[in-house]
Amino acid sequence: MPGLPPVTADAVTAGMPHPVPAAADSPMTGKPVRVLAVDYGGTISLDRIDHQLREKPVDPAAAAALRTLHQDGICLLLASNTLPCEMRWPALQQAGIDGLFRAALLSYPLGVRKPDPLLYDLVLAAAGCPAGQVLFVGDNLACDVIAPMAHGMRAALVRPHGLRPGEELPDGALLIGHVRDLPAALNA
Repeated sequence: MPGLPPVTADAVTAGMPHPVPAAADSPMTGKPVRVLAVDYGGTISLDRIDHQLREKPVDPAAAAALRTLHQDGICLLLASNTLPCEMRWPALQQAGIDGLFRAALLSYPLGVRKPDPLLYDLVLAAAGCPAGQVLFVGDNLACDVIAPMAHGMRAALVRPHGLRPGEELPDGALLIGHVRDLPAALNA
């Protein structure tokens, strides 16, 4: 199957052979964002199930944004909680973006789910750069913002309708309505 297979814990801890490219400074903190670790469901996927794929397809606008970020030198990782039936690669292939990702950290094959600290350690190992140069992007405040920030990463919460009642965005986190907003936020 084209594209990278899911990362195993052994493969990550053995080190990643790919150097992380240089990237522009982020307006969020003035430090460069070199790696984007992106969630799948609710972040880059559509809300409906494609019955041929047997999972949610990639949102075309999210795919376009990821292509732009990749062309800008940002290394992409997929970091997603998955069920045994969710492979993610068929949807990424259908969208034509499977080759953009350095690695896929999928919870089911790894045997660890967000917000387990081990998953974020694996993300950092796959990133191959300091935690402060990794931007974790997802739609879950606890799993995709608070936990990554506790590991020293930066975070962007994807919420088209903003924060939910009772939620508070941690200092330094970015709130965006859609993944398509990331290139402008990082290249402003």
